[in-house]
Amino acid sequence: MKIIQKGNKATNSSSRDGHVPIAIVDHISGGTMSSMDAWFTSTGNVQSSAHFGVSKSGEIHQYVSIERKAWANGLSIANISKATAAIIKEHPKTNPNNYTVSIEHEGTDGALTEAQFVATVWLHKYISDEVKRIYGKPIALDERHVIGHFQVDPKRKPYCPGPKFPWSRLYNALITKEADEVKKDVVVSVLVNGKKVADGVADEGVTYTPARAVAEALGAKVDYDAKTKTMTITSKGDK
Repeated sequence: MKIIQKGNKATNSSSRDGHVPIAIVDHISGGTMSSMDAWFTSTGNVQSSAHFGVSKSGEIHQYVSIERKAWANGLSIANISKATAAIIKEHPKTNPNNYTVSIEHEGTDGALTEAQFVATVWLHKYISDEVKRIYGKPIALDERHVIGHFQVDPKRKPYCPGPKFPWSRLYNALITKEADEVKKDVVVSVLVNGKKVADGVADEGVTYTPARAVAEALGAKVDYDAKTKTMTITSKGDK
């Protein structure tokens, strides 16, 4: 996959002070990808940054190099003991920013699109491989070393990266071949009358896309019965 460099001179970062990255921390942006880009490159932002961002369309942006410390998971010495992640508690005198790599995800509740999920799985593996290339040892892609911001800072960020973040599927994909299999699929844009209405995934000649988005774009009425799990699409010409 392609990584688009977005960081600039205003992007916050600093030295890792000799520390080697040993963990990946997942975040939710709380807004759009464009707002994330703007904030992490703004001269008015003097408090935060992230290494990477993943959009809903599966685009990956990089703001800070892995060799540098991004300002995403910082804690005072006094607050490190409040972390719930074991890997953070085991470094009671070290700012977590020194040894973590941060990934922001476009969104508000942690629900990832299929394209976004594929991209973040690939990115986690890329980060692990890059850390091995640079420092000689990869980041283990398991529940101990891949954590959420809520496990680092439960007091200020109790919900980041969101209640719908697919932790189980992510961990499974990181230790199995799911990501490699998913990458064979092609993410496509679905247009109705020239206007994009959704993303789809093309697999062996079949395109999977949200039926509601396409139907409503064509002017049809969509009803869903949760009890029977039935979707009814009624076109304008039907009575």
